[in-house]
Amino acid sequence: MTASSICQIIHQLMRLHTLPCADSAAMQSRQSRFDALHAELDKRGYTGSRPSRQLQRMCVETINTALFETDPMNRCCKENNCQDEYEEIAAKVLQHIQQGMVMEAALDQALCASFGDDMVNGSQIETVMYALTGMPSEGQR
Repeated sequence: MTASSICQIIHQLMRLHTLPCADSAAMQSRQSRFDALHAELDKRGYTGSRPSRQLQRMCVETINTALFETDPMNRCCKENNCQDEYEEIAAKVLQHIQQGMVMEAALDQALCASFGDDMVNGSQIETVMYALTGMPSEGQR
């Protein structure tokens, strides 16, 4: 592994965490890289916030759950138990990442298409990214 900053390693972990579903061989390779990056952080004594050690497959359900839990557009979906509030957006996000778009851009594009560019900001995307990767949000740190 080449020398990278802790920030770069965490960013790589987040990218690996948010890639779309792949076949078993690709998932095994991804898991190996994921484990090696976590091991590098451990070796450096890093104790700060980082993505979950449990790699998950990105699918509509996973993305929808993160959107529902964070409710980035303040639609009151949790309060109203409307678990499908973001389902169409989650499907669009998955389509974008399957076409090679990174998760942050896919989230931004799908949310902007549904709510308008002026309603979406970086903190909303960051909150959803933290939920997708199992990282504590600002309020939980």
